[in-house]
Amino acid sequence: MILTLVKINIAALFAGVFKRNKRLSIPVIVVIAILAVNLAFTFMFLFGTMFNSLISSFFEAHIGWFYFSFAGLTVVALCFFSIVFMVQPQIFNARDNDLLLAMPVRPFLIVAGRLSALLIIEYLFSAVILIPAFMVFLIRGFIFYVPSIGVVLFFGVSLLLPLLALTLGCLIGWLISLLSSRITRGKNITMLILSLGFLGAYLWAASRLNNYLTVLIDQGAEMAEDLRRTLPPIYHLGVAVEEGSILSFIIFALFVIVPFVIMCALLSASLVRLTASQRGAKKAVYRKKTMRQSSARAALLRKEFKRFWSLPTYVLNASLGVIATIISTVILIVYPSIILDTLQQFTEFMPQVDIGIIAVIALSAIASINNVSAPSVSLEGKQLWILKSYPIYPHEILLIKAGLHMTVCGLPLLLAGVVCIFVLPVSGFLPILLILFMPAALTVMFALLGVAINLKFPRFDWVNPVQPVKQGLSSILTLFGGIGIIIALTIIYALLSYFITIEFFLVLCCAVAIAASIALYFHLKNGENKIFEEL
Repeated sequence: MILTLVKINIAALFAGVFKRNKRLSIPVIVVIAILAVNLAFTFMFLFGTMFNSLISSFFEAHIGWFYFSFAGLTVVALCFFSIVFMVQPQIFNARDNDLLLAMPVRPFLIVAGRLSALLIIEYLFSAVILIPAFMVFLIRGFIFYVPSIGVVLFFGVSLLLPLLALTLGCLIGWLISLLSSRITRGKNITMLILSLGFLGAYLWAASRLNNYLTVLIDQGAEMAEDLRRTLPPIYHLGVAVEEGSILSFIIFALFVIVPFVIMCALLSASLVRLTASQRGAKKAVYRKKTMRQSSARAALLRKEFKRFWSLPTYVLNASLGVIATIISTVILIVYPSIILDTLQQFTEFMPQVDIGIIAVIALSAIASINNVSAPSVSLEGKQLWILKSYPIYPHEILLIKAGLHMTVCGLPLLLAGVVCIFVLPVSGFLPILLILFMPAALTVMFALLGVAINLKFPRFDWVNPVQPVKQGLSSILTLFGGIGIIIALTIIYALLSYFITIEFFLVLCCAVAIAASIALYFHLKNGENKIFEEL
């Protein structure tokens, strides 16, 4: 039974990308593979560069164990943030929990099956860090400082490290589930605020990474001593590898395995209660009110907004550009010098470019990483038949889903553009027009493009909404497609920079985005009705 549940959960994890589908052609599979490999090698190169700058200072200071401890700590931190908000929807809010609990299946087996899928994600993230850490250790020749048994133990701790990160992530996810089950009002906004708080802390720590690396190089011995006192499992991890200590490896393994088993027991004991709990649901109390009539289109748009704001995972993963826009706008209003200094750093590389044009490029790049519309069709799930029963033409339903993207992403960009015009030293009428219209044109294009791609690669068999939002093929293609478009435009301008100005190039890009939006509009209106009706 346990093997069956593990197989089902792992299959569900990758179903959004690798599910057999007659529309999934060989070229699409090749593009996905190229994107995945390129992304993995990019992050591995970045982590390899970081480890390469640290390894000499650690071994020369005779604290080589700290190199492996630091690599392990990096794995735990990255893996923790990668799954902390997936625990609640993956384990407690999964759509098939009621069905599984009604079957003769013990809660422990259900939890083990769920955790297997999360553990696969953890191993993928840890590989991106540990492979470059080991390669730097090997290439720089420091492998000769470590006994052979230490190299073997390195692979042993690599297998155990994701369990430690998963335990911490499950603990926070379990506490969040307990908290949400006791909230009677504003549950969604509370969860969203908590999620944004974690995301903000992560981004703040990432922004100060260079400062941390400098401190590590200068004060590595002092920090190693602090880590030895405060984090014994991470300390014994490093000692096990550097000295080949079997005892330290056993201590590290106990620190990892025992809390993991306890956490599995807690999750199993809480699964039934938290799944069936309705304490967080607001009781419906009838109050006599005047009924207001609205059109079916307005009702559908309200439904789309309600779904968007009710899923913190949807907000965080599909509208990162919106969050970045709002934060940047607030900083620009309160502390404009921070944004000005950042933009002026770019003008040093392009002295002939006006700061207003830099703002246009920045806002356009932010617009390209929003993919609110990409999973919008898939999120209908098994309730798709309700949507299809609306007295609305199919293309209007699709355009309303695109309208959600335009509203959620377009209004913050428009506000940011207006603030840029009044706060930044923007000179000339053309940069002002581009600040207002370029991000808007890209937002409309990506809104329509996301819906069109989701129609080609829908996914309705999801267990929880995390899967179509984070793992759905349409979301992946739209996100990386936007990044790819920005990179392609950068390369094209680099080739044409000797012949045209950047202002004229941006005007051309804006015109192309508008033309593409018009083409996508008619494509959704005339060409996708049959596909939607056959879903």
